[in-house]
Amino acid sequence: MNEGISSSAPSVLVIDDDPDILEVTRFVLENAGYRVATAANGADALASLRGKAKPGLILLDLMMPVMNGWEFRAEQTRDPELASVPVVIITGAGNAAARAAPAGVAGLLEKPVELDTLLSAVGRYCKRGRPPRREGQP
Repeated sequence: MNEGISSSAPSVLVIDDDPDILEVTRFVLENAGYRVATAANGADALASLRGKAKPGLILLDLMMPVMNGWEFRAEQTRDPELASVPVVIITGAGNAAARAAPAGVAGLLEKPVELDTLLSAVGRYCKRGRPPRREGQP
């Protein structure tokens, strides 16, 4: 976690099997003042979520090994402690939009995601812990 981020900052769980996407997403969100946790698949994410403080938002990839995004979402909605956490799907799968609404997700972003679009989506569910750094500012 970024040392400059308060433990009271809103948190986001990013679930994606691509380590580069996890790293970049974590960097962007932490720079914007969010606490970020990551998981490489749905099973790891469920294990991480159970018994801990819930994030303000889950960013969910669909195509992953072990447990894909749809399987994760089905398990999440069955768990009363996790069902209320909003989910925004981030995917490159072309057929996701038709399945997203019935899955009860808060939103859908198509890869590649513009940074402003990502931050706007996250900002709808989480208030930033601090403003992003501007060039020339500490």
